[in-house]
Amino acid sequence: MPKSCIVQLPFPSSHDPDPHLSSYYDDYDRRFRASLPEYFIPTDGLWEMPLWVAHLTALLDTAGIDSVFRDLSRTPAEPDACSAPLLEATAPGDLVLMSPLAQNFRLALDVAEHLEHAGRRVVLGGNMAPLAPDGAVHAVHRGQLDATFVRRIVGLASGTGGDLEKPLLPGLASERITWAPDYRHLGGYDGRVPLLRLNASHGCLYQCSFCGDAWSKQLTLVEKGALQREVDELTARFPDTRLFYIGDKTFGQSREAVANLVDVFRGRPGYRFIVQTHVMQVKDWIVDAMLELGVVAVELGFESADSQMLKRLNKLSRGLDDYTAKIHQLSDAGLKVVLNMMGGLDEETEASHGQTVDWMRENSSALWLFNLYNFVPYPLTPDFPRLRERIFNWDFADWREDVPVVYRPQHLSPEASWDLFQQKIAAAHDIIRTPVTVPSSSAQEK
Repeated sequence: MPKSCIVQLPFPSSHDPDPHLSSYYDDYDRRFRASLPEYFIPTDGLWEMPLWVAHLTALLDTAGIDSVFRDLSRTPAEPDACSAPLLEATAPGDLVLMSPLAQNFRLALDVAEHLEHAGRRVVLGGNMAPLAPDGAVHAVHRGQLDATFVRRIVGLASGTGGDLEKPLLPGLASERITWAPDYRHLGGYDGRVPLLRLNASHGCLYQCSFCGDAWSKQLTLVEKGALQREVDELTARFPDTRLFYIGDKTFGQSREAVANLVDVFRGRPGYRFIVQTHVMQVKDWIVDAMLELGVVAVELGFESADSQMLKRLNKLSRGLDDYTAKIHQLSDAGLKVVLNMMGGLDEETEASHGQTVDWMRENSSALWLFNLYNFVPYPLTPDFPRLRERIFNWDFADWREDVPVVYRPQHLSPEASWDLFQQKIAAAHDIIRTPVTVPSSSAQEK
Protein backbone atom coordinates (compact mmCIF):
# COMPACT_ATOMS: atom_id res chain seq x y z
CA MET A 1 0.00 0.00 0.00
CA PRO A 2 1.29 3.53 -0.71
CA LYS A 3 2.66 5.47 2.22
CA SER A 4 1.67 8.93 3.38
CA CYS A 5 3.45 12.18 4.16
CA ILE A 6 1.96 14.60 6.69
CA VAL A 7 3.06 18.18 6.04
CA GLN A 8 3.27 21.28 8.21
CA LEU A 9 3.54 24.20 5.81
CA PRO A 10 5.29 27.51 6.57
CA PHE A 11 3.34 30.71 7.09
CA PRO A 12 4.24 33.50 4.68
CA SER A 13 4.42 36.95 6.23
CA SER A 14 2.84 39.51 3.93
CA HIS A 15 2.14 42.30 6.43
CA ASP A 16 3.99 44.11 9.13
CA PRO A 17 2.20 43.46 12.42
CA ASP A 18 -0.18 46.16 13.58
CA PRO A 19 1.89 48.32 15.96
CA HIS A 20 -0.93 48.82 18.48
CA LEU A 21 -1.68 45.11 18.61
CA SER A 22 2.01 44.26 18.90
CA SER A 23 2.44 46.71 21.77
CA TYR A 24 -0.63 45.26 23.47
CA TYR A 25 0.70 41.71 23.22
CA ASP A 26 4.07 42.77 24.65
CA ASP A 27 2.27 43.79 27.84
CA TYR A 28 0.01 40.73 27.58
CA ASP A 29 3.13 38.57 27.58
CA ARG A 30 4.54 40.33 30.65
CA ARG A 31 1.31 39.93 32.61
CA PHE A 32 0.97 36.29 31.57
CA ARG A 33 4.52 35.41 32.61
CA ALA A 34 4.13 37.23 35.94
CA SER A 35 1.64 34.51 36.90
CA LEU A 36 3.04 31.66 34.78
CA PRO A 37 6.80 32.27 34.57
CA GLU A 38 7.42 29.07 32.64
CA TYR A 39 5.43 30.47 29.72
CA PHE A 40 7.35 31.85 26.74
CA ILE A 41 6.69 32.89 23.16
CA PRO A 42 8.87 30.95 20.71
CA THR A 43 10.92 33.21 18.47
CA ASP A 44 11.89 30.72 15.77
CA GLY A 45 8.91 28.54 14.97
CA LEU A 46 5.36 27.54 15.81
CA TRP A 47 4.22 28.53 19.30
CA GLU A 48 2.16 25.34 19.56
CA MET A 49 2.63 21.82 18.25
CA PRO A 50 0.47 20.96 15.22
CA LEU A 51 -1.85 18.64 17.14
CA TRP A 52 -3.60 17.54 13.95
CA VAL A 53 -0.35 15.76 12.98
CA ALA A 54 -0.57 13.50 16.03
CA HIS A 55 -4.22 12.72 15.29
CA LEU A 56 -3.51 11.93 11.65
CA THR A 57 -0.56 9.74 12.59
CA ALA A 58 -2.72 7.59 14.85
CA LEU A 59 -5.54 7.33 12.31
CA LEU A 60 -3.18 6.35 9.51
CA ASP A 61 -1.74 3.68 11.81
CA THR A 62 -5.22 2.22 12.33
CA ALA A 63 -5.58 2.07 8.54
CA GLY A 64 -2.25 0.29 8.13
CA ILE A 65 -0.75 3.21 6.18
CA ASP A 66 2.84 4.14 6.99
CA SER A 67 3.43 7.84 7.58
CA VAL A 68 6.32 10.27 7.61
CA PHE A 69 6.24 13.89 8.74
CA ARG A 70 7.84 16.86 7.08
CA ASP A 71 7.90 20.04 9.16
CA LEU A 72 8.38 22.87 6.66
CA SER A 73 7.54 25.63 9.14
CA ARG A 74 11.04 27.08 8.76
CA THR A 75 11.23 26.53 4.98
CA PRO A 76 10.85 29.56 2.68
CA ALA A 77 7.17 29.96 1.85
CA GLU A 78 7.68 29.28 -1.85
CA PRO A 79 6.15 26.45 -3.90
CA ASP A 80 9.45 25.10 -5.25
CA ALA A 81 11.17 25.20 -1.85
CA CYS A 82 8.27 23.36 -0.21
CA SER A 83 7.69 20.86 -3.00
CA ALA A 84 11.26 19.59 -3.24
CA PRO A 85 11.46 17.87 0.18
CA LEU A 86 7.98 16.40 -0.29
CA LEU A 87 8.84 14.90 -3.66
CA GLU A 88 12.01 13.48 -2.13
CA ALA A 89 10.06 11.91 0.75
CA THR A 90 7.34 10.33 -1.41
CA ALA A 91 6.83 8.30 -4.57
CA PRO A 92 4.11 8.39 -7.24
CA GLY A 93 0.85 7.14 -5.76
CA ASP A 94 1.72 8.21 -2.21
CA LEU A 95 -0.62 10.41 -0.18
CA VAL A 96 0.37 13.91 0.91
CA LEU A 97 -1.80 15.43 3.65
CA MET A 98 -1.88 19.16 4.37
CA SER A 99 -4.05 21.32 6.64
CA PRO A 100 -3.44 24.96 5.64
CA LEU A 101 -4.83 28.06 7.27
CA ALA A 102 -5.84 31.13 5.29
CA GLN A 103 -2.36 32.64 5.18
CA ASN A 104 -0.75 29.58 3.60
CA PHE A 105 -3.77 28.35 1.65
CA ARG A 106 -2.52 29.74 -1.67
CA LEU A 107 0.86 28.16 -0.98
CA ALA A 108 -0.84 24.83 -0.28
CA LEU A 109 -2.66 24.95 -3.63
CA ASP A 110 0.57 25.82 -5.48
CA VAL A 111 2.45 22.98 -3.75
CA ALA A 112 -0.44 20.62 -4.48
CA GLU A 113 -0.18 21.45 -8.19
CA HIS A 114 3.51 20.48 -8.18
CA LEU A 115 2.76 17.25 -6.34
CA GLU A 116 -0.23 16.28 -8.46
CA HIS A 117 1.85 16.68 -11.63
CA ALA A 118 4.37 14.29 -10.10
CA GLY A 119 1.72 11.64 -9.42
CA ARG A 120 1.14 12.24 -5.70
CA ARG A 121 -2.35 12.19 -4.24
CA VAL A 122 -2.99 15.34 -2.20
CA VAL A 123 -5.54 15.47 0.63
CA LEU A 124 -6.46 18.91 1.94
CA GLY A 125 -8.10 19.53 5.31
CA GLY A 126 -8.69 22.46 7.64
CA ASN A 127 -11.06 25.40 7.79
CA MET A 128 -10.05 26.75 4.36
CA ALA A 129 -10.15 23.46 2.46
CA PRO A 130 -13.70 23.92 1.07
CA LEU A 131 -12.42 26.83 -1.04
CA ALA A 132 -10.09 24.57 -3.03
CA PRO A 133 -11.07 24.71 -6.72
CA ASP A 134 -12.51 21.55 -8.23
CA GLY A 135 -9.74 19.23 -9.33
CA ALA A 136 -7.00 21.07 -7.41
CA VAL A 137 -6.45 18.11 -5.06
CA HIS A 138 -7.51 14.48 -4.88
CA ALA A 139 -9.70 14.97 -1.80
CA VAL A 140 -10.96 17.71 0.49
CA HIS A 141 -11.77 16.77 4.06
CA ARG A 142 -14.23 18.90 6.02
CA GLY A 143 -14.69 18.24 9.68
CA GLN A 144 -13.63 15.84 12.39
CA LEU A 145 -10.81 13.34 11.93
CA ASP A 146 -12.54 10.03 12.59
CA ALA A 147 -13.25 6.55 11.24
CA THR A 148 -15.04 8.00 8.22
CA PHE A 149 -11.89 9.89 7.31
CA VAL A 150 -9.86 6.68 7.63
CA ARG A 151 -12.17 4.91 5.18
CA ARG A 152 -11.74 7.73 2.67
CA ILE A 153 -7.96 7.61 3.03
CA VAL A 154 -7.88 3.85 2.56
CA GLY A 155 -9.95 4.25 -0.57
CA LEU A 156 -7.64 6.92 -1.93
CA ALA A 157 -4.55 4.86 -1.13
CA SER A 158 -6.01 1.87 -2.95
CA GLY A 159 -7.08 3.99 -5.91
CA THR A 160 -10.83 3.49 -5.42
CA GLY A 161 -11.59 7.08 -4.47
CA GLY A 162 -12.81 6.58 -0.91
CA ASP A 163 -16.21 6.93 0.73
CA LEU A 164 -18.11 10.19 0.69
CA GLU A 165 -18.29 12.10 3.94
CA LYS A 166 -21.49 11.62 5.91
CA PRO A 167 -23.47 14.68 7.05
CA LEU A 168 -23.17 15.45 10.75
CA LEU A 169 -26.31 15.26 12.86
CA PRO A 170 -26.65 17.70 15.76
CA GLY A 171 -26.21 16.41 19.31
CA LEU A 172 -23.98 14.10 21.29
CA ALA A 173 -22.26 11.69 18.90
CA SER A 174 -22.98 8.02 19.50
CA GLU A 175 -19.46 6.97 18.56
CA ARG A 176 -16.56 7.89 20.80
CA ILE A 177 -12.93 8.49 20.02
CA THR A 178 -11.21 5.32 21.15
CA TRP A 179 -7.75 5.97 19.70
CA ALA A 180 -5.09 8.22 21.19
CA PRO A 181 -3.06 10.65 19.08
CA ASP A 182 0.47 9.46 18.35
CA TYR A 183 3.21 12.06 18.95
CA ARG A 184 6.16 10.17 17.52
CA HIS A 185 6.59 12.69 14.69
CA LEU A 186 6.51 15.65 17.09
CA GLY A 187 9.24 14.77 19.57
CA GLY A 188 11.37 17.60 18.21
CA TYR A 189 9.01 20.12 19.78
CA ASP A 190 10.16 19.20 23.30
CA GLY A 191 11.30 22.42 24.93
CA ARG A 192 10.22 24.51 21.93
CA VAL A 193 6.58 25.08 22.91
CA PRO A 194 5.24 26.64 26.13
CA LEU A 195 2.13 24.51 26.48
CA LEU A 196 0.47 21.28 25.37
CA ARG A 197 -3.04 21.00 23.95
CA LEU A 198 -5.38 18.22 25.07
CA ASN A 199 -9.00 17.39 24.22
CA ALA A 200 -11.44 15.38 26.31
CA SER A 201 -14.13 16.12 23.73
CA HIS A 202 -14.30 17.49 20.21
CA GLY A 203 -16.88 19.77 18.67
CA CYS A 204 -19.47 22.13 20.12
CA LEU A 205 -23.26 22.05 20.45
CA TYR A 206 -23.61 25.82 20.21
CA GLN A 207 -24.21 27.29 16.76
CA CYS A 208 -22.87 30.86 16.89
CA SER A 209 -23.09 32.16 13.34
CA PHE A 210 -19.61 33.76 13.39
CA CYS A 211 -17.75 30.75 14.78
CA GLY A 212 -15.36 28.75 12.63
CA ASP A 213 -16.00 25.68 14.79
CA ALA A 214 -19.79 25.69 14.63
CA TRP A 215 -19.65 23.28 11.67
CA SER A 216 -19.16 20.39 14.11
CA LYS A 217 -22.81 20.40 15.30
CA GLN A 218 -21.85 17.42 17.45
CA LEU A 219 -20.02 16.80 20.68
CA THR A 220 -17.80 13.73 20.39
CA LEU A 221 -16.33 12.38 23.62
CA VAL A 222 -12.86 10.90 23.98
CA GLU A 223 -12.98 7.56 25.76
CA LYS A 224 -11.30 7.75 29.15
CA GLY A 225 -8.78 5.03 28.28
CA ALA A 226 -7.72 6.91 25.13
CA LEU A 227 -7.36 10.12 27.14
CA GLN A 228 -5.23 8.28 29.69
CA ARG A 229 -2.94 6.91 26.97
CA GLU A 230 -2.54 10.34 25.41
CA VAL A 231 -1.64 11.97 28.72
CA ASP A 232 0.82 9.16 29.46
CA GLU A 233 2.58 9.81 26.16
CA LEU A 234 2.52 13.61 26.47
CA THR A 235 3.96 13.62 29.97
CA ALA A 236 6.66 11.13 28.94
CA ARG A 237 7.67 12.91 25.72
CA PHE A 238 7.42 16.45 27.09
CA PRO A 239 8.27 16.07 30.79
CA ASP A 240 9.21 19.71 31.38
CA THR A 241 6.05 21.25 29.90
CA ARG A 242 3.59 21.60 32.77
CA LEU A 243 0.97 23.88 31.24
CA PHE A 244 -1.96 22.33 29.36
CA TYR A 245 -4.50 24.10 27.19
CA ILE A 246 -7.73 22.10 27.19
CA GLY A 247 -8.88 22.30 23.59
CA ASP A 248 -12.53 21.37 24.22
CA LYS A 249 -14.36 24.22 22.53
CA THR A 250 -16.80 24.39 25.42
CA PHE A 251 -15.46 23.01 28.69
CA GLY A 252 -18.36 21.59 30.68
CA GLN A 253 -20.75 20.62 27.89
CA SER A 254 -20.12 17.06 29.03
CA ARG A 255 -19.84 16.24 32.73
CA GLU A 256 -18.22 12.96 31.73
CA ALA A 257 -15.45 14.68 29.76
CA VAL A 258 -14.70 16.96 32.70
CA ALA A 259 -14.70 14.03 35.14
CA ASN A 260 -12.33 12.11 32.85
CA LEU A 261 -9.86 14.98 32.87
CA VAL A 262 -9.98 15.26 36.65
CA ASP A 263 -9.51 11.49 37.06
CA VAL A 264 -6.65 11.22 34.55
CA PHE A 265 -4.68 14.01 36.22
CA ARG A 266 -5.40 12.91 39.77
CA GLY A 267 -2.06 11.89 41.23
CA ARG A 268 -0.12 14.02 38.71
CA PRO A 269 0.76 17.12 40.76
CA GLY A 270 2.28 20.25 39.29
CA TYR A 271 0.19 20.62 36.14
CA ARG A 272 -1.81 23.76 35.44
CA PHE A 273 -4.53 24.30 32.89
CA ILE A 274 -6.22 26.89 30.70
CA VAL A 275 -9.76 26.09 29.57
CA GLN A 276 -12.26 27.77 27.29
CA THR A 277 -16.01 27.68 27.73
CA HIS A 278 -19.32 29.42 27.01
CA VAL A 279 -20.84 31.72 29.61
CA MET A 280 -23.95 29.48 29.67
CA GLN A 281 -21.74 26.66 31.00
CA VAL A 282 -20.44 28.62 34.00
CA LYS A 283 -22.13 26.84 36.89
CA ASP A 284 -21.11 26.00 40.45
CA TRP A 285 -20.09 22.43 39.62
CA ILE A 286 -17.97 23.62 36.70
CA VAL A 287 -16.12 26.12 38.89
CA ASP A 288 -15.51 23.42 41.50
CA ALA A 289 -14.21 21.03 38.82
CA MET A 290 -11.89 23.72 37.42
CA LEU A 291 -10.38 24.29 40.84
CA GLU A 292 -9.98 20.56 41.45
CA LEU A 293 -8.28 20.06 38.09
CA GLY A 294 -5.85 22.92 38.59
CA VAL A 295 -7.24 25.46 36.15
CA VAL A 296 -5.59 28.87 36.41
CA ALA A 297 -7.31 30.74 33.57
CA VAL A 298 -10.71 30.55 31.88
CA GLU A 299 -11.34 31.89 28.38
CA LEU A 300 -14.82 33.16 27.55
CA GLY A 301 -16.07 34.47 24.24
CA PHE A 302 -17.18 38.09 24.49
CA GLU A 303 -18.23 39.53 21.18
CA SER A 304 -20.47 42.36 22.34
CA ALA A 305 -22.25 43.86 25.34
CA ASP A 306 -25.29 44.28 23.07
CA SER A 307 -27.50 41.28 23.88
CA GLN A 308 -29.74 41.92 20.87
CA MET A 309 -26.74 41.86 18.55
CA LEU A 310 -25.67 38.52 20.07
CA LYS A 311 -29.17 37.16 19.56
CA ARG A 312 -29.01 38.05 15.87
CA LEU A 313 -25.64 36.24 15.72
CA ASN A 314 -27.29 33.13 17.21
CA LYS A 315 -25.19 33.28 20.37
CA LEU A 316 -27.18 32.02 23.33
CA SER A 317 -27.14 34.38 26.29
CA ARG A 318 -29.10 35.21 29.40
CA GLY A 319 -28.19 38.85 28.98
CA LEU A 320 -25.39 41.16 30.01
CA ASP A 321 -26.20 41.10 33.73
CA ASP A 322 -25.82 37.32 33.78
CA TYR A 323 -22.54 37.53 31.84
CA THR A 324 -21.25 40.11 34.32
CA ALA A 325 -22.20 37.94 37.27
CA LYS A 326 -20.46 34.91 35.74
CA ILE A 327 -17.13 36.63 35.16
CA HIS A 328 -17.15 37.89 38.73
CA GLN A 329 -18.03 34.40 39.98
CA LEU A 330 -14.95 33.02 38.20
CA SER A 331 -12.71 35.86 39.36
CA ASP A 332 -13.93 35.63 42.96
CA ALA A 333 -13.07 31.92 42.92
CA GLY A 334 -9.44 32.81 42.13
CA LEU A 335 -9.63 31.95 38.43
CA LYS A 336 -8.18 34.39 35.92
CA VAL A 337 -10.69 35.49 33.30
CA VAL A 338 -9.53 35.90 29.70
CA LEU A 339 -12.01 37.33 27.22
CA ASN A 340 -11.81 36.13 23.62
CA MET A 341 -12.93 39.36 21.98
CA MET A 342 -13.90 39.60 18.34
CA GLY A 343 -14.24 42.76 16.32
CA GLY A 344 -15.37 43.22 12.75
CA LEU A 345 -18.66 41.33 13.11
CA ASP A 346 -21.41 41.88 10.58
CA GLU A 347 -23.98 43.12 13.11
CA GLU A 348 -21.72 45.57 14.92
CA THR A 349 -22.65 49.25 15.15
CA GLU A 350 -20.95 52.21 16.78
CA ALA A 351 -23.54 52.00 19.58
CA SER A 352 -22.94 48.30 20.29
CA HIS A 353 -19.19 48.93 20.21
CA GLY A 354 -19.59 51.74 22.72
CA GLN A 355 -21.56 49.49 25.05
CA THR A 356 -18.84 46.87 24.80
CA VAL A 357 -15.94 49.21 25.62
CA ASP A 358 -17.87 50.79 28.50
CA TRP A 359 -18.58 47.34 29.94
CA MET A 360 -14.91 46.33 29.64
CA ARG A 361 -13.83 49.35 31.66
CA GLU A 362 -16.57 48.96 34.26
CA ASN A 363 -15.60 45.33 34.91
CA SER A 364 -11.86 45.61 34.50
CA SER A 365 -11.19 44.40 38.06
CA ALA A 366 -12.46 40.93 37.10
CA LEU A 367 -10.63 40.72 33.78
CA TRP A 368 -7.07 39.44 33.46
CA LEU A 369 -6.34 39.37 29.72
CA PHE A 370 -7.99 39.68 26.33
CA ASN A 371 -7.37 37.61 23.21
CA LEU A 372 -8.19 40.04 20.40
CA TYR A 373 -9.40 38.87 16.98
CA ASN A 374 -10.90 40.60 13.98
CA PHE A 375 -13.53 38.51 12.21
CA VAL A 376 -12.52 36.41 9.20
CA PRO A 377 -15.34 34.82 7.12
CA TYR A 378 -13.86 31.32 7.01
CA PRO A 379 -15.87 28.99 4.76
CA LEU A 380 -16.92 26.69 7.61
CA THR A 381 -18.56 29.49 9.60
CA PRO A 382 -22.37 29.34 9.42
CA ASP A 383 -22.42 32.93 8.18
CA PHE A 384 -20.13 32.30 5.21
CA PRO A 385 -22.86 31.63 2.61
CA ARG A 386 -24.63 34.84 3.63
CA LEU A 387 -21.48 36.94 3.62
CA ARG A 388 -19.81 35.49 0.55
CA GLU A 389 -21.23 38.01 -1.91
CA ARG A 390 -19.90 40.84 0.30
CA ILE A 391 -16.32 39.55 0.37
CA PHE A 392 -14.26 41.98 -1.70
CA ASN A 393 -10.75 40.66 -1.00
CA TRP A 394 -9.99 37.11 -2.10
CA ASP A 395 -6.26 37.37 -1.48
CA PHE A 396 -6.07 34.79 1.30
CA ALA A 397 -2.87 36.34 2.66
CA ASP A 398 -5.16 39.13 3.89
CA TRP A 399 -7.56 36.76 5.64
CA ARG A 400 -6.04 37.44 9.03
CA GLU A 401 -7.45 38.19 12.45
CA ASP A 402 -5.06 41.11 12.99
CA VAL A 403 -5.91 43.20 9.91
CA PRO A 404 -9.06 44.91 8.57
CA VAL A 405 -12.00 42.76 7.51
CA VAL A 406 -12.13 41.43 3.94
CA TYR A 407 -15.91 41.85 3.56
CA ARG A 408 -18.40 44.72 3.85
CA PRO A 409 -20.25 44.70 7.19
CA GLN A 410 -23.91 45.74 7.23
CA HIS A 411 -23.65 48.92 9.29
CA LEU A 412 -20.05 50.07 8.98
CA SER A 413 -17.48 50.55 6.27
CA PRO A 414 -14.47 48.20 6.54
CA GLU A 415 -12.38 51.23 7.52
CA ALA A 416 -14.80 52.28 10.27
CA SER A 417 -14.98 48.69 11.52
CA TRP A 418 -11.17 48.62 11.78
CA ASP A 419 -11.19 51.92 13.70
CA LEU A 420 -13.56 50.38 16.26
CA PHE A 421 -11.30 47.34 16.59
CA GLN A 422 -8.41 49.70 17.27
CA GLN A 423 -10.46 51.26 20.05
CA LYS A 424 -11.02 47.81 21.55
CA ILE A 425 -7.26 47.23 21.47
CA ALA A 426 -6.71 50.55 23.27
CA ALA A 427 -9.30 49.74 25.94
CA ALA A 428 -7.86 46.26 26.51
CA HIS A 429 -4.36 47.71 26.70
CA ASP A 430 -5.39 50.27 29.31
CA ILE A 431 -6.90 47.49 31.43
CA ILE A 432 -3.96 45.10 31.35
CA ARG A 433 -1.51 47.91 32.14
CA THR A 434 -3.12 48.32 35.56
CA PRO A 435 -1.57 46.37 38.46
CA VAL A 436 -3.01 42.91 38.99
CA THR A 437 -5.31 42.85 42.02
CA VAL A 438 -4.30 40.33 44.67
CA PRO A 439 -7.16 37.83 45.20
CA SER A 440 -8.93 37.80 48.54
CA SER A 441 -7.70 35.36 51.16
CA SER A 442 -10.89 33.32 50.89
CA ALA A 443 -10.34 32.84 47.16
CA GLN A 444 -6.71 31.88 47.72
CA GLU A 445 -7.73 29.30 50.31
CA LYS A 446 -9.92 27.62 47.72
